Amino acid sequence: MAIGSNSINLLFVIIVEIGGAFATVAAMKTDITWIKRVIKKHGEDITKFQGKL
Repeated sequence: MAIGSNSINLLFVIIVEIGGAFATVAAMKTDITWIKRVIKKHGEDITKFQGKL
C-alpha cells in the first residue's frame, strides 16, 4: 500500500497546527502569569499608599 504525498502533506499540516496550538496556550499561560504578578505587585504598592494616607 503506497502512501500518497497528499496524505503526508496533510499529516504534516496537522502536526504543525497542533504544535502551534500548544505554543499559543503556553504563551497565553505565560502572559496570564506575568499579568497576575504585575497586578500583585501594584496591589502591594496600593496597600502601602493606603497605609500612608
